Amino acid sequence: MPKRSALSWINNPKIRQILLIFSTPKTPRQAEKELSVKKLKLKPFLERHLLRCLNPGCRKGRFYILTDKARECLKPNCHEFDLNKDWELIGWIMSSPRQRLVVLRSVNQQKLISEEIRMNATQLNSHLTRESTKVILKDLGERKLTDSEILERIRFYWITDYGKIIKDEMAVLAPLSPLFSLS
Repeated sequence: MPKRSALSWINNPKIRQILLIFSTPKTPRQAEKELSVKKLKLKPFLERHLLRCLNPGCRKGRFYILTDKARECLKPNCHEFDLNKDWELIGWIMSSPRQRLVVLRSVNQQKLISEEIRMNATQLNSHLTRESTKVILKDLGERKLTDSEILERIRFYWITDYGKIIKDEMAVLAPLSPLFSLS
């Protein structure tokens, strides 16, 4: 059975709905949640060059977006998205089971110890341990998202300017449930 052309395939309402979800960068898991489906297969969309991966080097946390070909066919009424972001880093943050994202959102410009950050973060993810929080803070520091210093044998952490930029981008890409808000 020959494959239908991309244009006739896009005219299917279900296919169109799936594609419109990817008018902004999304992970497959985010799209599944928005569509209320258990499993979303992206291979047919990739084969027809309707979606493209923004961070193909990542094994987890891959972001997909519509190609120009798909935008031309669909004409979604959304603004163009800045694709010149560090998608590898954003995918890395998203790939942990919300732990890196939650810790990053809990760090601010105040100097806090890891336990204070963990207490703030447990509002969003109650499974964080002291050790996992410290490991995540170390990883975030290696990627220049947080900084730290030791004062009187106590290590304090705070967000860097670059970390603030990434944190703001993550707020758009992975919004929190309205029940939670961190200041």
